[in-house]
Amino acid sequence: MKNNCFRIFLIVVLSCAANFGFAQGDLAFEPEASLPTSKKPSTNSTPSRSNTGFHKKFPQLFTGWAIEIASSTYPMDKSNALFRQFGNVMYEKLPEGGYSYLIMANFSSKDAALKFVQTVVKPKAEHALLIQYTEGKRKVVRE
Repeated sequence: MKNNCFRIFLIVVLSCAANFGFAQGDLAFEPEASLPTSKKPSTNSTPSRSNTGFHKKFPQLFTGWAIEIASSTYPMDKSNALFRQFGNVMYEKLPEGGYSYLIMANFSSKDAALKFVQTVVKPKAEHALLIQYTEGKRKVVRE
C-alpha cells in the first residue's frame, strides 16, 4: 500500500513539475526508494503509542538532500492533513528539541532542489525548507 501511495505521489509531483515548466534534464529527482534505507521495524512488535510511531526515523548518518515539510515542538498527530499530501514522511528528533518531518530526495544540483521546493512543495507546505545533510549534520539551504 505504501509503495502504491508513493508511486502515485511521485507521478503527481513529476506531473506538477512538468506543468511548472521544468525542462527535461533540469530536474533530476530520484525517488526515496533509490536512497539508503534504515532498518524496518519488526512486524511482530507492539504498535508504538507515540504520535510519530507511523513515521520512519530519519537515518542518523544521512548525506544528501531532504525537504523539511514541517517542524514542531511536540510530535505532530498522524492525522495531520500535511502527511496525507506527501509520501514516505520521516521524522528526526532535533538536538535542540522538537521534531522535523522530512521527505528524502536526490537532486542533481542545489538550484534544481531549490526550484523543486519553491514550485512543487511550498504551495502545499508553506514552511518547507531544503536541508543539506553531511553525515547526519543538517544545514538549512537558503536561496
